[in-house]
Amino acid sequence: MARVTALARAASAYPTGFWVLWWGTLINRLGEFVVPLLGFYLTAHAHLGVTQVSVILAMLGLGRFVSEGLSGPLTDRRGPAFTMILALTGGAVMILAMSFAQGFWWTAAGVLGFSLLSALYKPAASTAVAELTQGAQRTRAYNLLYWAINVGAATAPVLGGWLAGRSMRLLFWLDAATMAAFALLLTLLYPRTPRAAPQGDARTRRLLPRDALLWQFCLASLLFGLTYQSYKVLAVVFAQQGFSAVQYGQVLAVNGALVVLLGLPLGHLIARSGHPRWQALGAALLGAGFLGHAVAHTLWAHMLAVAVWTVGEIIAYGISKSIISELGPPAQRGTYIGLVGSMAGLATLLAPLLGGALLQTLGAGGLWVVIAGLAFMAALLLLALEGRVRGRLLQRQQEALA
Repeated sequence: MARVTALARAASAYPTGFWVLWWGTLINRLGEFVVPLLGFYLTAHAHLGVTQVSVILAMLGLGRFVSEGLSGPLTDRRGPAFTMILALTGGAVMILAMSFAQGFWWTAAGVLGFSLLSALYKPAASTAVAELTQGAQRTRAYNLLYWAINVGAATAPVLGGWLAGRSMRLLFWLDAATMAAFALLLTLLYPRTPRAAPQGDARTRRLLPRDALLWQFCLASLLFGLTYQSYKVLAVVFAQQGFSAVQYGQVLAVNGALVVLLGLPLGHLIARSGHPRWQALGAALLGAGFLGHAVAHTLWAHMLAVAVWTVGEIIAYGISKSIISELGPPAQRGTYIGLVGSMAGLATLLAPLLGGALLQTLGAGGLWVVIAGLAFMAALLLLALEGRVRGRLLQRQQEALA
């Protein structure tokens, strides 16, 4: 009885809209079968070549880069619910279309269309959390959502692999169904609040704000993202070092397991202080972990490296979302979140290309040294910005009280 009471008290600490978002995210992520298995599907079932598959997978990053930047202003004008429903509904339609696409060009177009629509979701969801929460509660909320995302990320590929043995097309249909179910949940249960009319002149509402702190923060996010997304090159390095696909899966499983186990307690610890320096620490740990791959030649050494950069990922995630949500004025919150989010899309596009070029020219050791250096640069930049970030956060708090 006491446990039920504690759970009820914890649930009541967040508004209903947040739990609609949380449960919908969990349902959607548990059914995210297509993207994790897309490379396998294109190779084994669509019979496309390595170059063609690489180009198609790059469309995911390209679509995200473009779409997240556009999602912010759309969210500011129409609200997060409208943008999330558009993203989920459009993404579901494109997932279904992808299941019928044949040949390289149609498949590439389908994947790009899917990414352009579905990537509208992330800035809108982050904006929704920022509108529903405040202070330390906001950081905890972002980490709760991050935990749900990673529970799905750890489960969906395993379940999807089992379903793929029965029908690959079934994966597309079930993935689309979970996106549609989430859209329906938002339509029926997510609270709507009237959007205030845009304030200020056109200069203050421009698509690309003239805010040096924002763009410096974007640069730090890009450097961080280029390091993090380089984990995809790890599979190539593993193959070169003679490890099996099963062993590669075991090493990456460390990431998912640690996020599920440590995501909530670490997130709550960080939320108590809310200090921007946590993000610099996260970037430094990310770099240290990838630097560990440069000297790792055993399975356990690679697992230790993954454990280090996973802790960095966890630390940086929640606090960065909270900081971004307060950098800009409330009327442009979505714009700021979307622009920083688009850096992750750009990193998704560029990291495999950069990693491949470095691997060919410098070898595995040199690759990880350069990649780790990007994260260390991000950490130094975030430290340099710390004073201005804290000043901006204090300014937003004072504006909210005025």
